[in-house]
Amino acid sequence: MFKSEKRVSYGTKRIRGSKLSWAVGKKTVMCVGTTSMVFVATVENFPEATHNEAAGGYWIRGGNASNNCTVLSNLGVKVEFFGMLSNLSMYQLLVDDLTARGIIVENCPTCSQSAPFSSVILSKSPRARSIVICNSNFPHVGIEDFRKLDLSKYGWIHMRALYFENTLAMLKELAAYNASKEEKIIVSLEFDHNLEEMWPLTEYCDYAFFSKQLAQPNGWTSLEDACSQLDEKLRMRWGLNLKRPYVIVLWGDQGAGIMDLEGNFTHSKPYKPRRINSFLGAGDTFVGAVIYALYIRERSLPVAVDFGNRMASFKMTRSGFDHIANILLPPTL
Repeated sequence: MFKSEKRVSYGTKRIRGSKLSWAVGKKTVMCVGTTSMVFVATVENFPEATHNEAAGGYWIRGGNASNNCTVLSNLGVKVEFFGMLSNLSMYQLLVDDLTARGIIVENCPTCSQSAPFSSVILSKSPRARSIVICNSNFPHVGIEDFRKLDLSKYGWIHMRALYFENTLAMLKELAAYNASKEEKIIVSLEFDHNLEEMWPLTEYCDYAFFSKQLAQPNGWTSLEDACSQLDEKLRMRWGLNLKRPYVIVLWGDQGAGIMDLEGNFTHSKPYKPRRINSFLGAGDTFVGAVIYALYIRERSLPVAVDFGNRMASFKMTRSGFDHIANILLPPTL
């Protein structure tokens, strides 16, 4: 998959074909955010009437950070989820599913509220999805929870820009830690709503992911226009020692746009699967795959984003994430 760049050696013998061998010597990747119950129903036509019979249905563990962890774990990465968990017995399913996949949750705080949930309706005709989200004011991890972590264990921390004050406080804590250490923690942020409110967070990350969901509220007319406007916005910031992140913009079936630290734009083309089974989690797969390629495999940003596009496309050929690591294995004869 990474034939375009020289293979990096980590000074340890690899087991051929073992995805775990690539992560040897790498610190834990942490994803900060939420996990939720997702109820999925598939219907032939929607909306058609007030009463529809589902052709099928199932529940999955959802949440962007939670899904990022699943992707990274399937790729052999030591990964930790950091977010609020419900201690109500019916939501033990979420914890059990996380731990069964080897995802660390031991540092997650708990509360006695019902966990967030989503209802997803997948329509075959037209091919579309409708998502109804209910978070019931579920609490988010805060700075006091974050300060209990031993940051020396982590090599990369990824956050979703959800709650400004909480996220800013954690980012400042990370910045103070990095200022005192030679071995820095790489920080990435994912922006998909309320960009104006969340914009100051860009000063504290190494990589910033932006979603096409931001296009309409911010007047972005195309992928290149989005990158151009983001570049101008980054250049217009004022302050001492401002940090500029690498920018990755996800644009659905148009692929992704990349901007380096000088604002140079590159279009990373998409890969269209022959058969699409499920769109759910494609964006989370992209983000997890890019982190994997950058941190674990130490590839350049263009190669990492190209890999993310490939992985997102491959993910859509089946439901869930358990098949995605197959793309790393050599073909059988």
